[in-house]
Amino acid sequence: MMILRLVLSFFLSFGFVPVAKSGPAETAAAEFVQQRQLGRNLKTLAGTVAVNTQTYAILVSKLGAGSAQALVSKELDAYIGQYLGKWDGNLAQIYARHFTAEELRSLASEGRNSRFMNKLASKQEVIGAEMEGQSKPILSSYVSAALNSAFQKAPQK
Repeated sequence: MMILRLVLSFFLSFGFVPVAKSGPAETAAAEFVQQRQLGRNLKTLAGTVAVNTQTYAILVSKLGAGSAQALVSKELDAYIGQYLGKWDGNLAQIYARHFTAEELRSLASEGRNSRFMNKLASKQEVIGAEMEGQSKPILSSYVSAALNSAFQKAPQK
């Protein structure tokens, strides 16, 4: 999942942070993830994964590239609500393990001007790897649900 790692690294450069419920770091992380809409890349990642599947290739052969893409995009939109909360939750959990509440609040409020940006940059690789490992099942389930629905809705020849 090199694509996932690359996209995560890109978004990490803008300040990904965790979501949890128990302590100050978890609360700050959850707020940061929501405020910065850090999970917004989920549909993009899912679309990238989807187009590399056999199911997508079958849809393209049945519907043509444009129609297949439109149908899959529509189904990804339909299913994202079932997966985004879990995705954001994983982001928050991971960031809460690596940053304090103070650091997360600073990153949230000051963005690139935060004195903790160097720490964020130094943690990108490990956070990206953790997110990939922890969230691969979410991404797989999301893509599967959307593709299965798209396949069922595609006209049969």
